[in-house]
Amino acid sequence: MSKIVLYDRPDCTGNWKELTYSVPDLETEIFSQTARSLKVEGKHWVAYKDKGFKGDFMVYGPGDHNHLGSMDSNIVSVRLVTEELGNPDIVLHEHIHFEGKSRNIDELVNDLKIAEFNNLVSSHEVKEGVWILYEGLHLTGRRMITFKGEKCPDYTQIGWNDKLSSLKPLLNRDHEV
Repeated sequence: MSKIVLYDRPDCTGNWKELTYSVPDLETEIFSQTARSLKVEGKHWVAYKDKGFKGDFMVYGPGDHNHLGSMDSNIVSVRLVTEELGNPDIVLHEHIHFEGKSRNIDELVNDLKIAEFNNLVSSHEVKEGVWILYEGLHLTGRRMITFKGEKCPDYTQIGWNDKLSSLKPLLNRDHEV
């Protein structure tokens, strides 16, 4: 069984809340913007700064996370990663609605220029795994997370059109992303 335990003090101390399911609004658990450290058992969890699994995020793998940095007292929703992480696969498309040239990606890419696809992507489809997409080269800048089965047909709707420069799959060995 996978679970996340949120603590209201650093070093996994103080009052705590244990969760075994995704929670789109931690206010319902009376623990919104309270967590200052956490523990993860089993699969990865994604912590978000906004309700409904939106906004800035951090992915936490199994183990203790004694200090949360920018997520300290900012976690508003949490999502359990149920996807298998062994065979990542995402299809990037040049144009909206999955049109134009496309590229299948199955591993970390620090620079989409290598595939002649930097700043050209306008839609994507996740075939397998969980992916973190970045605006900047070498996994820098603004980012988004996307899960198996998700399709984003139009990056213009989310302010990402022609901005994707690097991406990485979430891997079982990742401790924090």
